[in-house]
Amino acid sequence: MLSVRDVHKSFGDNHVLKGVSFDVGEGDVVAVLGASGSGKTTLLRCLEFFEHADEGEMELDGMSVDLTTHSAKITRQIRQKTAFVFQNYNLFNNKTALENVMLGLTVARKTDKEKAREIATAALAKVGLAERLDYYPCELSGGQQQRVGIARALAVNPKIIFFDEPTSALDPELVGEVLDTIKQLAKEGTTMVVVTHEMSFARDVATKVIYMDGGVILEQGKPDKIFTQPENERTRKFLARYLQDFDYNI
Repeated sequence: MLSVRDVHKSFGDNHVLKGVSFDVGEGDVVAVLGASGSGKTTLLRCLEFFEHADEGEMELDGMSVDLTTHSAKITRQIRQKTAFVFQNYNLFNNKTALENVMLGLTVARKTDKEKAREIATAALAKVGLAERLDYYPCELSGGQQQRVGIARALAVNPKIIFFDEPTSALDPELVGEVLDTIKQLAKEGTTMVVVTHEMSFARDVATKVIYMDGGVILEQGKPDKIFTQPENERTRKFLARYLQDFDYNI
C-alpha cells in the first residue's frame, strides 16, 4: 500500500528527518510514537505534500513519487488517494458540520452537490454525528469537531488516512470518543498512520508501532514486541515515562 524510503527534511540548520523509511500494508494501523520534536508531524506533512522533503521517495497504491517534487499535478494525484486529520480540526467556522464535510467532495473532487450531501451525511453518521449535521463548529465540543474532521477524511474514500496527533488538542474527557471512532475504523480495515501519544491506543489497536527520536526511526515492529521487549535503550526510556501503570518488561 505505502512504501516510504530515505526521507530527509531540514528547516535551515535543523535536520528534522534523517533518512526515514517504513512500509504500511493494506489494513494496517501504524502508530508513530516519539517525543515532541522527533520529526513525527513533519514526516506526515511531507507524505501529504504540505512540506516538500529534501530527499526521499514513496510508493502509494502503485504510484511512485519523488517527495522533493513541487508539481501541482503530483500533489493532486497523491491527495486523491489520501486524507489528513489535523490536530486542531481545521474546520470552517462559518459552515455547518455537513458543509465542512461536503467541501472536500465538491471542491477537491468535483462531486455533484446532491451526491456530496449524501456521502457527507453517511460519513457523519458513521462517526456518531447524524444528529449534528446542521451544527456549526462553535456549537460542537472539541471531540465532536474532531469527529467532523474524521468524517471529512472518510468521505473522500482514501486509500490511507494520516492522523496528526488527533487527540492532542482535546480535553482529557473528550479523548475517548475520538479514539473509539478510530478504533472502529481499525476494526473495519481502514489503513491508517497515526502520530499519537496515546500509548494504550498504540498498544491495543495498532498493527505496527514506529518509535522516532531525533529524526530517525530507532525501532519498529509489532506492539507486543515494542511494548514488552524494546531493543533500543532510548525506546525503553521513552516508554518507561508513559507506562508506569502497566506491568511491562521495560
